[in-house]
Amino acid sequence: MSLLPVFLDTLRTQAGLSLRSAGFLLSSELCVAAITTLILSAWGHPHSEKRWALWGGALALFGTILSLLSPAIAILAASRLLAGAGTGIVGAQALRVLARGIDKERLIAFVTIASIVNAALWFALFPLLISRLGYRALYLCLLVVFLAGTALLTRLPSFPDRRPIRGRELAARISSPAILVVLAIFLTQLGQGAFWSLEQIYGNNAGFSPDAIGTILAVSTLLLLAGAAGAAWARDRFGRFPTLFVLIAVNALSIVLVGTVRIHFVYLAANILQALTNLSSLVYQLGLSASLDRLGRAVAAATAMVTLGNGIGPALPAWLSAYFGMPYVAVVVLAIDGFALALFSIVILRWSESSRLKQSLP
Repeated sequence: MSLLPVFLDTLRTQAGLSLRSAGFLLSSELCVAAITTLILSAWGHPHSEKRWALWGGALALFGTILSLLSPAIAILAASRLLAGAGTGIVGAQALRVLARGIDKERLIAFVTIASIVNAALWFALFPLLISRLGYRALYLCLLVVFLAGTALLTRLPSFPDRRPIRGRELAARISSPAILVVLAIFLTQLGQGAFWSLEQIYGNNAGFSPDAIGTILAVSTLLLLAGAAGAAWARDRFGRFPTLFVLIAVNALSIVLVGTVRIHFVYLAANILQALTNLSSLVYQLGLSASLDRLGRAVAAATAMVTLGNGIGPALPAWLSAYFGMPYVAVVVLAIDGFALALFSIVILRWSESSRLKQSLP
């Protein structure tokens, strides 16, 4: 997901796809991955996580190899849908294993740090590779990542089978506030996906060269770590809800600045601010979803919604820019985040009422 802006711009300039076609291609792949993860993690039958993860890794590898054959939209669409289904299967099995870990927070932190460092590395390398290999550089890099990931899956532990959770049981266990939080998380990540997919284009509009944009995005990606680290510090001093509201609001305003102001230092400063508030706000959102559902179903659904929102995101600017222009995408993201904040406000009010009720009971 972090590499969306490079993928969108490269498919548009190197593979000859229109902005709408490139956005649809990326959105379809991420949506298939998110839906596959959601279905298998929530309603999947008992099975060996390791065996299914390896099948998913093999499917992702096969789809990525097919992506190297031709830039024709039909071939790319079919191959990326296969790869998306494969990565979704791997994601579902990884969540099943992670949910049984002893130190879940440390595992999640390790995965987050590894993914951010990996994205920053590719941001720095992509300009050099794309200039020599064209659009195929994208999928050759993915092929390397999938090969390494599939090799690591061979060390994935297997656990005894468990009874699957039925649909009625799942619906009964997730409260309405948890559903509202999951929906709000989807909206915030829809906005993030829409904005992030246009980062390369916004940088071009601000007058930066492709190499400079790659460096800025690499540094911004690494700053996500600083934002995540600051989340725990902020909560201890200001509380969960005030910090959540401030982070989402500041993030939305920084997106508007990046998308509407074509000035070097504004693009640079707003990107730094966006990076510092992006992952940190998501940490609070996922933490809230986990606290509303002890069984972990809400946070699993929220995790899938993060991918789904980021997956649909690139299709949003492709449609909006055709009718209104690029700057309006950032304004729409601001409106989406405003609606998400309204949903969080409803949850906070119900949370407060529930707390007062519990305190009044003998």
